[in-house]
Amino acid sequence: MPSKNEIGVQAEHASQMPATSDDHDQIDHVTVLEAAQAAEHLDQNKPSPWTMSMLRLYGVLFCAYLGACTNGYDGSVMGKSASASTGIVFALYGIGSISALPLVGPTNDYLGRRAGMFTGATIIIGGAVIISKSTHLGMFLAGRYVLGFGVAFCNISAPVYVGEMAHPYWRGTLMGIYSSLAGIGSITATWVVYAAQYLDSDGWRIPLWCQLIPAGILFTFVWTLPESPRWLIAQGRNDEARQVLIRYHGEGNPEHPLVKLQMAEMESQITTTGSDKRWWDYSKLWKTRSARRRLLCVVTMATFGQWSGSSLTSAYLPVMLENAGITSQQKKLMLNGIFTVLTFLTNLVGARLMDKVGRRPMLLGTLSFCVGCFAIIIPTSKYAVENPDNSNMANASIAFIYLFGLSWYLAWAPLSPMYIVEVLDTETRAKGKSLAQLFTAVCSTVITYSSSPAFAAIKYYLYLVFVGWDLMELVVIYFFWPETRGRTLEELEEVFLAPNPVKKSLEPKTAQTIMNTMNAGEKDLNMRGTTQGV
Repeated sequence: MPSKNEIGVQAEHASQMPATSDDHDQIDHVTVLEAAQAAEHLDQNKPSPWTMSMLRLYGVLFCAYLGACTNGYDGSVMGKSASASTGIVFALYGIGSISALPLVGPTNDYLGRRAGMFTGATIIIGGAVIISKSTHLGMFLAGRYVLGFGVAFCNISAPVYVGEMAHPYWRGTLMGIYSSLAGIGSITATWVVYAAQYLDSDGWRIPLWCQLIPAGILFTFVWTLPESPRWLIAQGRNDEARQVLIRYHGEGNPEHPLVKLQMAEMESQITTTGSDKRWWDYSKLWKTRSARRRLLCVVTMATFGQWSGSSLTSAYLPVMLENAGITSQQKKLMLNGIFTVLTFLTNLVGARLMDKVGRRPMLLGTLSFCVGCFAIIIPTSKYAVENPDNSNMANASIAFIYLFGLSWYLAWAPLSPMYIVEVLDTETRAKGKSLAQLFTAVCSTVITYSSSPAFAAIKYYLYLVFVGWDLMELVVIYFFWPETRGRTLEELEEVFLAPNPVKKSLEPKTAQTIMNTMNAGEKDLNMRGTTQGV
């Protein structure tokens, strides 16, 4: 955060700049000074996470977190075995998600983030009923398609809402918890599946009916939540946005420094006539150099999140265990259940570390560890399969499969939705998240549909492919992904306007950051004519 001397010199200089014939310029200079002074106050008076405003905010975010539970539950319910039919079931889910994407962005931009979550919850309820009451394969597959369609709405609307509502001091933690709640869905699904095996022939329907629970709660309570203040400002409803910030970030105080700082930054950047008002216009995502740098982060994060190897542990863990020598169905289900509990706890730890350690160190460190795990799993799995009487290598394979999954859930699980929301601006956030979901769905469909025959053909050697791919990811992250910790969503504009966003993001935040943020609209306008590549 900026120091007191920097605030005093730089902000005062901004306030004394010569006035122009437009009185709005003078107002801007005063606003910059006030915002800088508010930032100084916040730097010297750290807010508490246990105030009444924060407790209210936690309640609001918990409801939005249920959007993650819907996806986590479904993924674990369906990940019990691997075959061609398993691949088709997963593929239809992905196809349903892709089909929804043209509608998700406009729904969020025109009707609001709450409307997006409500739409998703409604469709998920319909899909859960269809699949739970299915009497033949066609009906079951139709339900999978409908579920994927609805989950796409929740997967986009909920994290966008959480990111825009979260307190800036704990945005990493609060957004990381969103992904952790997918773990709650996974835990519930895995152990319900485990218990259902002991019931009668219709016991398999119980886990499917349980998908109604998180979607039903979200459906019931979503309209009691406040709307995103950033979306309200984009609609010209600034007074409503200010009231939301006062209640959930400002302890009920209209003069709270955080309220003044955020309102000043939002009003200086968010326009009421942007491309988010034109449902067909996605060009803002790539028009300028800074937009293309954002888009690069979005696309690569969406791709890497699916192709780093995580899909194998989430959807095909039972098959990985079989390749490691574990053939008992009950033992595989039990180990899968233990794994989901451990990943949930690891995800919570990772969520808290996001604001402590930073996004880049967490990603680079855990991905390096994942490469090492894959390199060890290959020979241990090979030996375990060739020597079934030797349990030591089977246990070693299981241990490193677990370590890989836990490492991935420590950083990538909380960061996958968070980082995409952070690097996009308000005007492009819903459409950009929809585009990211497109890449996620396509990559997920490819990996889940191809993993079945790949496992059958080359077994544990499939991990070798991920070793090479993950090494390439390390290079891309190091050179192209900026750090987002310690800045408001609006202050990240300065990072992406810089010639070297990664280098800029690693520099300390100063009073100049606030002034650059306040003038970002003008800078962005100047950048629109830039045609150079990333």
